[in-house]
Amino acid sequence: MIEPTTIARNVAQIPDYEEGKPPRPLFDVDYMSELEAMWGRKWGAQTDLGKLRMVLVSKPVVGELTPEHIEEMKRAPALYGLVRGIPDLKKQQEQHANFVTILRSHGVEVVDLNLPPEPRGIYVPVVRGVRGTRDIVVINGGAIIPRNAIATKRGCEPYWAQRVIELGCPILYTVHGSGCFEGGNVCWLDSKHVMIGVGLRGNLEGIRQVEFVMRNAGVEDVHVVYLAGYLNKALGYQHHLDCVFNMVDEGLAVCYVPGIDYLSLDHLIRKGIKLIEVPPEEMRNAACNCLAIEPGKVIMVAGNPYTHEALVKEGCEVIEVDWSEYTKQGGGASGGGGPICATAPLIRDPGPMLK
Repeated sequence: MIEPTTIARNVAQIPDYEEGKPPRPLFDVDYMSELEAMWGRKWGAQTDLGKLRMVLVSKPVVGELTPEHIEEMKRAPALYGLVRGIPDLKKQQEQHANFVTILRSHGVEVVDLNLPPEPRGIYVPVVRGVRGTRDIVVINGGAIIPRNAIATKRGCEPYWAQRVIELGCPILYTVHGSGCFEGGNVCWLDSKHVMIGVGLRGNLEGIRQVEFVMRNAGVEDVHVVYLAGYLNKALGYQHHLDCVFNMVDEGLAVCYVPGIDYLSLDHLIRKGIKLIEVPPEEMRNAACNCLAIEPGKVIMVAGNPYTHEALVKEGCEVIEVDWSEYTKQGGGASGGGGPICATAPLIRDPGPMLK
């Protein structure tokens, strides 16, 4: 229960209140001005660079599978993204716990998804990818609940929506119909300019649905990025936009250039954004999937020396995290991707704006 506020305690503070007269509709009172009073927090992370205040993660409990489930995954490893075998749950737990410790040591409030041991999918016995909480997008004012594109991830959505509601964050929209939209395809240049990828994990109908909601939250420009795909064999780590691009500081981003279409590269250059070009071997080790906890301070997967050095030369502070049990599948298919994939920012400070 949200505590009453001064707005509720004192009727004289009601806008346009006149004693002895019936209430008038508050059509002119903006939703954002009441957000904290009504929903308890200033929910919103409409930036990838503002100081990170609160984040949703999911500790690795998925994987405590019955022998039957494991045998099914072994029969169809490509479908489950487990071409290099079943991940080591204990190692994932240790690496994730260390990651959470790093976040908290930098003042970030961390809340867990609180999953059951075997969250159910609608096509598979245990849904995959549910730990990738990044697919929840919290714009200024509340959350957008995605609709996952692939069968092994269908069923994550209720777990994400339920936890968001439990935390008190309003849900502004749920993608539906033929729309597919995952938050891993959303990269904020600033709070008014966003890039959204289409490809294996999202379609134009999904973007059409969420664009309207984003524009109501102050977004002025939505740029569509066309991502590479696959047919019979998944190559590399490029299913989401945040696998190949991320902002790390004001006017600075990391980018795997072959993963971005030319018009999108031109769009970034015209916006005055300098790109650190990530080599393919480091892209596959989630070098682009680094999490800025404030401008110029990033958490990045260990083992990416070229990108690390390039970031330091640009004045960034790099905090390395061992994420090897996640990235060993060539892109985090073993459950969680890099630091970006494993986090859903719920509250960030306003970040720097494009010049």
